[in-house]
Amino acid sequence: MNKKVMIVHASAGMGHTSAAKAIRDAFVQKYPDVDVNLQDILSFGGKFYKWISVDGYDFVSSKLPTVWGWIYKIFNNKSRLRGPNLVSNLAINEKFFPYIHKINPDFIITTHPLLTMLIANTPEKDLKDIPSAVVITDYTPHQYWISDEVNYYFVASEGVKQEMKKYEVSPEKVIISGIPIQLKFSEPLNQVKIRQQLNLKSDLLTVLIVGGQFTFSELKSIIKSIFDSIEKIQFVVVAGRDKTLQAALDGSSLAKDSRIKVFGFVDNMHEIMTAADIIFSKAGGLTVSECMAKGLPMIINKVIPGQEEDNTNFLVDHGAAIKVNNYSEVAAVVIELANKPEEIEKMKKASQTIGRPDSAIDIADFIYKKIT
Repeated sequence: MNKKVMIVHASAGMGHTSAAKAIRDAFVQKYPDVDVNLQDILSFGGKFYKWISVDGYDFVSSKLPTVWGWIYKIFNNKSRLRGPNLVSNLAINEKFFPYIHKINPDFIITTHPLLTMLIANTPEKDLKDIPSAVVITDYTPHQYWISDEVNYYFVASEGVKQEMKKYEVSPEKVIISGIPIQLKFSEPLNQVKIRQQLNLKSDLLTVLIVGGQFTFSELKSIIKSIFDSIEKIQFVVVAGRDKTLQAALDGSSLAKDSRIKVFGFVDNMHEIMTAADIIFSKAGGLTVSECMAKGLPMIINKVIPGQEEDNTNFLVDHGAAIKVNNYSEVAAVVIELANKPEEIEKMKKASQTIGRPDSAIDIADFIYKKIT
């Protein structure tokens, strides 16, 4: 009989889901003899609970970042998690725990802290006895991730491992794996060929700008400021899920400029990142890890207090990113880097040094050894 691995994520933030899928794909590719069950834990709660967890988080983190920062810090304390724990128990346990019994996995791995809390608070010993692991999907730990019932923690860096001591986690439980990203980010690609495929000039400094963090007018101002100072430069703009930005771009002069390539939601970000020399993007754990895997220097502006703040500090401390305070500084940094190509190379090397493109495979390898 095949061994069974359950991978649990939560659709509150795409990073948790993306990391879970990366681990699943690693098992499918390398260990097809393992039955992998991928589950969104929020699907076992009611509609209102899921709405609060997903839309509520999105609203507070994007529209009220200071409030989110306060919530993040307040609940980084074990005694203050009792209320959220009770609500989650009432919302999910009734359906989710019977499902675990039905699947009867040999190992449970989760990319979201909700599961660790649920198992920690259940009286069902057989659930606690199932070997488990947590993948911390940021460059810092938080009390919400921690539970005595967890057997292993997969973390992004040595620094995170050291921080885990503050939460009284035994070092033997902590494995430095990196944050799991899609396997395609580990594929070696030729930048010149990729630029040709994307209809980009092979000899121009290429700046990738990812939407979801600025308005069209702010984007236009950034690009205009750079074009006014730098001639040999081109842009790739990925609007992603920002449909308002996409519509504005499609009807603008930017979309008609041969030095600017505009995309909506894409599934070839690994290729687009390969084509780029610098990226201006947000500092989510998965995005950061993808950039590091590609050796891509980052410029970061709008940082959500809490985990994104810690992610940014990690990158800046290692020389892989530059944090700016406003959109005019974005243009100033790009202009400065364009005139100092040696600085870009230095940042690329720093990025490659801390990148872990094979993280999903490494996690699958570890778990496979534990169940066979």
